[in-house]
Amino acid sequence: MAITPADDYFHPRPDDPYWNEASWFSFMVPERDLAGFVYFYHRPNIGYTVGGVAAWDRSGGENYDCLLYDWGEPYKLADGAQMYDFSLDNGLTVELLEPLASYRFTYGGTTAFNTGDALELVFTATAPPHDAGMPGGLDEWGTGHLDQPGRMTGTLTLGGERIEIDCVAERDRSWGVRNIVNNPRGQMIWASGEHSSFHALAVSRIPPAEDPVIGTAEDVIIGFYLKDGQYGDIELASGNTIAVTERDETGRPIAYRFEATDSLGRRVEADGRVRNVFNWQGYSWLMTFWSLVEWHFDGQVALGEGQDYWPLAQSRQFMRRLAAAAPIPTAASVD
Repeated sequence: MAITPADDYFHPRPDDPYWNEASWFSFMVPERDLAGFVYFYHRPNIGYTVGGVAAWDRSGGENYDCLLYDWGEPYKLADGAQMYDFSLDNGLTVELLEPLASYRFTYGGTTAFNTGDALELVFTATAPPHDAGMPGGLDEWGTGHLDQPGRMTGTLTLGGERIEIDCVAERDRSWGVRNIVNNPRGQMIWASGEHSSFHALAVSRIPPAEDPVIGTAEDVIIGFYLKDGQYGDIELASGNTIAVTERDETGRPIAYRFEATDSLGRRVEADGRVRNVFNWQGYSWLMTFWSLVEWHFDGQVALGEGQDYWPLAQSRQFMRRLAAAAPIPTAASVD
């Protein structure tokens, strides 16, 4: 089904408590190695919304020491609220300015979670949305999903300092029954360049107990390559992979490699260097190393992100093995 303006509103839904309507938007200040997000999801059949903001740089990579973190509390979904038209008690307000094109975010207040930090941002799309869907390996997250490049402008206020925001950005939008039981390890990456852009999500096919992590490359299941104004789909196929090619002693990613051929036969190969890392545990069963990434591809340097995500139990076992300096198996040692 084609994406239409109706997809920026709540969808008709079954009477399922796990029906979910979600969206995420990025922002960054590259010269400060600063990244952030506005992220929210609604559970309209239960009547609540989880939403908020975060910002981090190289000075702190946890929710307790990063620049800004106010996310994770459930708030009552107000009567008459819509997907992109609502306000929360933590001070976040979201406004739909034009479907599939423009969105406004404001945040601020003096709740227990906010001591005066604020933001005023507008996301403006720079290309139509890409209909990614929810293929096998991701279907527990819902049934519908789109990604869209754009630009974020406005201001971020931290500790009384007003920081100008004018950056490449991306948003996603998803909907459907979300009841996660078997979320695999994988990566979500994107980059927005002057000549071309991409987005891709990969999952591991190796059972967690046998997954060496080091030396693997995960299979892309959805994505796009945008060049010369034309989207090409990136789907599950031989040679379409994302790999974390280097990690530090704690397991955090340092470098990425992305290789894929799109549905138009165009090849993209990109190398990414991580410029910051945020350890995000927004869901109790998921751990994500969320990073600002500098990507090199198509003869250009482009900015974007990398999300190296793990089932929490698998990440705990791997990180404890690292901390104990135990030998780490390589991909070659896995039958």
